[in-house]
Amino acid sequence: MKRVRALVVGAGLAALIAVLTPIWLAHHLATRITGARRKGTTTEIERIDAAGSSLDAVMAAGRPVIVEGLVDELGLSGIATPDALREIAGDHRINVTEFDAERPYFLYSGGYDTLPLDKRPMAVRELLDTMFDDGVADGSVVYQLFGITSLDGQAATVLDQVDRAVKSQVQMATEPRFSGIWIGSPGAVTPLHHDAWPGLLFQTHGNKRVAMYAPSDRTHLSFRSPLRGEGRWSDLPGRSGDASVSDYPHLARAERFEGTLAPGDVLHIPAFWAHEMEAETANISMPFRFAGTKATYLNPGFLRPASEMLRKQVATLSAR
Repeated sequence: MKRVRALVVGAGLAALIAVLTPIWLAHHLATRITGARRKGTTTEIERIDAAGSSLDAVMAAGRPVIVEGLVDELGLSGIATPDALREIAGDHRINVTEFDAERPYFLYSGGYDTLPLDKRPMAVRELLDTMFDDGVADGSVVYQLFGITSLDGQAATVLDQVDRAVKSQVQMATEPRFSGIWIGSPGAVTPLHHDAWPGLLFQTHGNKRVAMYAPSDRTHLSFRSPLRGEGRWSDLPGRSGDASVSDYPHLARAERFEGTLAPGDVLHIPAFWAHEMEAETANISMPFRFAGTKATYLNPGFLRPASEMLRKQVATLSAR
C-alpha cells in the first residue's frame, strides 16, 4: 500500500514538473528580456512599527518588511534568548561543528566550500556560554539549527508559543513543524536562496544583516537549474555583495533590498523572494513558516521544490 501511495505521489509530481517546466522557461526568458536594459539599485527594506500595524496586511502586501517591536508585541520577548534556552535545554547534549571563518556558510549550503575545523559533543549550556559569553575561537564560526523535534521536545514548546501568538494575528495557515531556532556566531552566512512558502524571521538576540531580491530578479541571480537537487542555491559568492560585475554581469540589473535585524524585529519573507543572511553579532533567530496557497504550486519558482520532492520519492522507491 505504501509503495502504491509513493507511486501515485511520484506520478503527480512528475506531471506537475511537466506543467511547470515551460512556465519556468517562459518566465525566465521574459524577465531576462525585460531586464536587459535595467540598471540595478539598492533599496532599504521598509521598516514599520508593530504598534498599530496589521500583520495580516503586512503579509498580504507580498513585499519584505521589517516590523520593529513585533516580538514584544506578540509577548515573545522571553523565549529563544540565551537565558531561556539555558533554562529549558541547558543539560541536553548536542554535536557542535566549528567551521573556518573564511568559508562560513551554514549547514544547508548546497555545495559551498565549507571547511569543518572541529566537531565535538557539548551541552547546550556550554554552547550558549561559548557563543554569548566567551566567544568562539578566532578564525572559526558556529551555526546551530534546532528543528521542532530537537532538544528533547523543548524546541517544539518554544515554537508552539510562536504558533499561538502568530495565529492570533494572521489568518494564513501556519506550519510550525517546518520552523526552528537558529544560533549563529558573528560572520555566519546563509547564502542566497529562495523558499516556496512565506515566512517570518523573529530576531530574539543579536543583530543580523539581510539582503533580498524579488522573484522577478531570479533570472539575474545565477541560480542553478531548478531541475537539479540544489536548485534553491545561487552560484553567486556566499556573500552576494562581493560578486564582481565582470563575473556576474546580470546581477548589475537586479534590485537589491537590504536591512539589519535587531532584537525584537521580525522580517516578513514573501514566498519565492531570494534572501541571504549574515550574523553581525552572536545571535538567535526563529524562522517561522506558513502554508502556501493553491497558486504556489503553479508559480515558476515551485519547479525547484517539486523537483526535489520527486527525487526523494524516486530514492524512496528505489530503496524498497
